[in-house]
Amino acid sequence: MTRIPTFLAGTALLALLGACHRDSAPVTAAPTGPAAPAAAPADMPGMSGMPAAPSPAATATGQVEETMNASTYTYVRVKTPQGDIWAATGQFKVAVGDTVVVPLNMPMQNFKSRTLNRTFPMIYFASQIEVTAKGKGK
Repeated sequence: MTRIPTFLAGTALLALLGACHRDSAPVTAAPTGPAAPAAAPADMPGMSGMPAAPSPAATATGQVEETMNASTYTYVRVKTPQGDIWAATGQFKVAVGDTVVVPLNMPMQNFKSRTLNRTFPMIYFASQIEVTAKGKGK
């Protein structure tokens, strides 16, 4: 007979914990501290293709070669000394030619964006992308 009250208490606790979850607002381009893992976009499939994340201090700096907004995200292709990378974060103002710093804290391989109808071989979902210099545009 004590199993039913224990089961009900456990179920109520799970429901309460689920109700406490809330979505945060998109992150702006202005950093305030060390990078934290980004919230995954709604069209992200399972995490099975995700490699281990590098240390939170790992970043890439380069010039924006391409940018696009989709849903609540801004996607950028950044030319770095190591080669081009794709990154995405909450929508922010950025233009081709701007210099940005991208935290490399959440890499995804073969990410399929349903919104853009495009697959990215590798993309970094960043908590923020900092614009460090405005370019002259292309």
